Amino acid sequence: MEQPQRRYLRLSHVIATQEVLDHLACRVERAYGLRRPCWWRGCSTQRVWFAAALRLWEVHAQDPLRIPLDAELFVASQPISTAFADPWTELSGPEAARRYQSRVRRIVRRLGSELRREVRRAERLIRRGCEMSAVLNVQDGRLSPLGCFVVARRAGRADLADRFAAAAAAQHRSCPLYRSASLALIPADFYPDENLALEHQPETAPRAAKILLSLN
Repeated sequence: MEQPQRRYLRLSHVIATQEVLDHLACRVERAYGLRRPCWWRGCSTQRVWFAAALRLWEVHAQDPLRIPLDAELFVASQPISTAFADPWTELSGPEAARRYQSRVRRIVRRLGSELRREVRRAERLIRRGCEMSAVLNVQDGRLSPLGCFVVARRAGRADLADRFAAAAAAQHRSCPLYRSASLALIPADFYPDENLALEHQPETAPRAAKILLSLN
């Protein structure tokens, strides 16, 4: 079975298909409409959404392991607050890509900090003699499924990690940036299988992982 990290690195050399770009363009347009509910669509053309989708794809392709294909987050990262709407300027230029990268990195830092805090607490309890299976208890709200998975993997307990794999993959599906946030804690190849993520989340969740898998 192909390792996740190698698969993602290979995707950086894949040219986006028309179908994928059209799908991203629709998501960008929909997200922009939510931020600009009074915007008059007659002032632009459909090409602007395709240009924005291409910009998003390009920034993702430069670092596919860390920058997801998240059209909604891409739009949310832009300072769309002026009285005059101009999606060409707001979404399709190189500044839009840089703003998106910056927002992603900030989120990853916050997620990484939270995840490290979970892992440190659990490992401290285990070093004090607490039973690992008792420490890895998501019911108390102090450990997320991904946190439990990471602790078990770092301890060499693949059997225990497997118990949390599906829930951890679902957590990834709700926020794909957990992948980048976990890189300082476990190797990318140990990250929960994204096929599990697709099986355990509703359609309303971000769909970046599904798009990536469709390119294989």
